[in-house]
Amino acid sequence: MKKNESEGLVNEVNQGVFFKEFTFSRNEFMVGKLELELADHVVWMDDLFFIFQIKDRNPTNAENGVKWFQNKVINKAVKQIKNTLKYLEEYNHIPLINNKGHEFNLSDAKGLEKRMVIVYNPVYNFPDEKRNLKFYKSSQIGLVHLFHAEDYAWICKYLQTPAEIEEYLDFRENLFGVQGHIIVHLPEQYVLGHFLETLDVDQIIPRYINNVRNFKLDTDDFDISGIINNFTKSIRLANGATEYYPIIKEIAKLKRSELREFKKRFVKAWEVCKEGDLNLPYRMYLPRTDCAFIFIPLVKTKAGKWYNALYNYTLAHKYDQKAGKCVGVVIKTHIEKGENFIDMNWMYVEQEWIYDDLIEMQLKNNFPFRKVATKEIKNRYMDFDES
Repeated sequence: MKKNESEGLVNEVNQGVFFKEFTFSRNEFMVGKLELELADHVVWMDDLFFIFQIKDRNPTNAENGVKWFQNKVINKAVKQIKNTLKYLEEYNHIPLINNKGHEFNLSDAKGLEKRMVIVYNPVYNFPDEKRNLKFYKSSQIGLVHLFHAEDYAWICKYLQTPAEIEEYLDFRENLFGVQGHIIVHLPEQYVLGHFLETLDVDQIIPRYINNVRNFKLDTDDFDISGIINNFTKSIRLANGATEYYPIIKEIAKLKRSELREFKKRFVKAWEVCKEGDLNLPYRMYLPRTDCAFIFIPLVKTKAGKWYNALYNYTLAHKYDQKAGKCVGVVIKTHIEKGENFIDMNWMYVEQEWIYDDLIEMQLKNNFPFRKVATKEIKNRYMDFDES
């Protein structure tokens, strides 16, 4: 089926924010000889599940914009979301191929909370009173987010990680619950500006809308797209095409303040490796996701023992932080055709933390790490002048 303009935009935006590994834009599936259709887009990453339905106005259609909105958005799009929820509950096997070409059974997400989003693109003279509607409230399925396509694209330009989009949608619902009678008269820019400064929904502060204009879209310090692209291109798989998904998933869960710390440590390990210095690993732990990360630089003389280093350091860091999960990466140099190259190997461990006398003794006698410091992030997105 040919995608409309808004559907193409949402697909492109979602792939950028949520990664191709967790985005599903092929929505047909078979039940016996019967072909059924889910919503236009689904995003599924661990316990995060979004349902997107997209509606695009045909520019040659002379239908009144308000009538089109009621018919296509409120009636048909909501119905398609309801059908999707029904199918997810009704069928135990819904095979769907993600945008990386890997098949998953969406019915495995049956018990997850579903966030429902309609993105629409009306005519240019669409009235503000309709565009400012933030939700459709259904007695059957609850709140459905409504976004003008332009607004959704801008939100995903400002909020660039799945965790941030999830937090924004939750905030949007909370704000609507307390200030719904007011925000139906305000543009989406106000909601975003409010979110960028605070999650407190007790007051509507007009100046918050200026935060969108003043926001610095400087992503260099937390943009890890280069790392991810290198990772997915150079990965060597031993146990199936999707075995790297847990690593990508834990990285995708990070918010920008956490990504900033991730990138800082990764770059330090990379530079140490490139310069050939002998140094301790860099590491971090996030209680929010119960996942630890460790970045291990290896000098050239130790590169041949990269697996032992990766395995031992990753398990030791996981144990030391009492974490349920740990992602480790070893960065090493190797010589190929007379030239030095930097290579990476990754490892993911997930298992319940259990006290171990032997590991306790080994860490006590020969602690191989720097101390981990606790760091408080005062504001998630913006720096404000406190004078």
